[in-house]
Amino acid sequence: MTAFSEADLDRLADFVGGALDGTPEADDVRHLVTTETSWAEAYTMLVSADAAMRDELHALGAEALPVPLNVQQRLDAALASAVAAPPADASVVDLARAREARKRRRMRWTAGLAAAAAMIVCAGVGAQVLRQNSADREDRSSSAVPNVAAGGPERSTATAAGDSAAGASGDSPIISSGRDYAPGTLGDLTGTVTKTQSRNALQGDGGASTADNGAKAPASVPGPLARLAEPAARAACLAAITREYGGQVALVDYAAFEGQPALVVVVEGSRTAVGKRLVIVVGPTCGIGGAIADERYRATAP
Repeated sequence: MTAFSEADLDRLADFVGGALDGTPEADDVRHLVTTETSWAEAYTMLVSADAAMRDELHALGAEALPVPLNVQQRLDAALASAVAAPPADASVVDLARAREARKRRRMRWTAGLAAAAAMIVCAGVGAQVLRQNSADREDRSSSAVPNVAAGGPERSTATAAGDSAAGASGDSPIISSGRDYAPGTLGDLTGTVTKTQSRNALQGDGGASTADNGAKAPASVPGPLARLAEPAARAACLAAITREYGGQVALVDYAAFEGQPALVVVVEGSRTAVGKRLVIVVGPTCGIGGAIADERYRATAP
């Protein structure tokens, strides 16, 4: 009979735990357990202790320990507070609008690549055309500019800014109805567009339109919209809208939306309302920084 040491106990523990399975050492330990009394006794005691420990561990995990009452009360109070009063800076994301915005960004990115490729391919021809157009504009300017020294009227900077606004709005009618629109009544504006277009078609080039064109805002504009009555600010706002949605502005109304002063813009031929008109409601800060910035509502209409 051989002496039983701590090293032997470690080997036996590895054997019982399965760490020696498939090794020659496992056969050696198995032989000792079957032939040596000390190894057999130690093996029996170790197996019993292992089984007892596993039973205790299973018992500990069978039933969850209760949460202390004071901890549970604090957790309940924190959850109730978060539901009743969410943080002031918490934001709600409109998933549909977020997806649409990503799609528009991809479209602009693709269009930008196409434009860059076209510029590279046509660089030689384009330079010649630009030089010719520049010469033509200089000739027209020299014949159109009045002789101030001879008493002719001088073109003011305000008129030039007005012409810039007219270009952005496509000479579209501008009205100041002062009407307080709601989501269900924005479609009424499309009827105004149709009537105005018909009136202008009958008058042709020989008559003046009854609605103000893009270069001139109505005399009566709600106070908060005074900034957008300036031609340059209005042009920046309308340019931001057409850059975002495409198409051409067909009507601009200085009005209100759900009780708040707003500029209501009708766009034809937009990317997001194919075959229909797009009605966009914006606030007084529209156009600042070259972006719409203050879009309040958007809908399609026939």
